Amino acid sequence: MANLSAKSSPHGGIEIDHRTSRAVCEGIGERLREQMKPTAALPHHLQELMNRFREIEDAPSIIPDAGMARR
Repeated sequence: MANLSAKSSPHGGIEIDHRTSRAVCEGIGERLREQMKPTAALPHHLQELMNRFREIEDAPSIIPDAGMARR
């Protein structure tokens, strides 16, 4: 992992840059996905709800964005 950086902060913690933070988050996400793979099928009703959620997740929003609301 090149170009990642961490340094001590004046408050006693560790400060990391955005790139390092992103790499850590992605690493944690990969491990969580691997550990939390479903081992059994979901109940039918829950699977239907998950499918519906995926359908509406990509649907256009009915809420105007901030720029439109100010006009």
